Amino acid sequence: MVSHAIKKQLKYHAMQLDGEVTVHIPKHVNLTIPVHLTGGILRPGDQLGNKVGGFVTSIPLNAPEGGSSRDRVSHISRKLHREKMLPAPMISWVLAKLCSDFAPDWISKLALRKFNANSVAVVSNIKGFPFGVHWLGRKVSFISAFLPLPPGIPIGVVVQSYDGNISLGINADMRVVPDAEKFADWMLAEFEIISQK
Repeated sequence: MVSHAIKKQLKYHAMQLDGEVTVHIPKHVNLTIPVHLTGGILRPGDQLGNKVGGFVTSIPLNAPEGGSSRDRVSHISRKLHREKMLPAPMISWVLAKLCSDFAPDWISKLALRKFNANSVAVVSNIKGFPFGVHWLGRKVSFISAFLPLPPGIPIGVVVQSYDGNISLGINADMRVVPDAEKFADWMLAEFEIISQK
């Protein structure tokens, strides 16, 4: 869904420039994927805190030759599952912790820019409660996730579930995604195509 919206955004920019500048639409783009190293579980004796690493992956913007959108999404899903199991998320967490604990802020920011490998987006999923919860005696009807943009990455997307529903959170640099609602619509249109088959 995100790759589809990125491709549509690039085509939209090309159309807006009306031939003034050639916009190259690549076959693949890099995404940064955050990974919670403990699976979101606070074990006995652990302290509360973000134990989130990440990795960069290259994803296709088009379906495999002769394939459908669903084939592309399946390919990306399998690829992400494999890469999530590699040591990259743990290594990135250790490096980020070292930078934040011992280096000046400017070095940490520079490291984050370099480590993102020219990612065009950071994409995260949050599995929420499969049932409604209550807070101070009132039912929580909606939970919204927000993904602050890391240095050098212009698009952040969170796909979240809660109480049987799925929601999207999009944060984007307006120079890259001038209309986040349109970007979300492109994602939802792709979701509709995939879910119909």
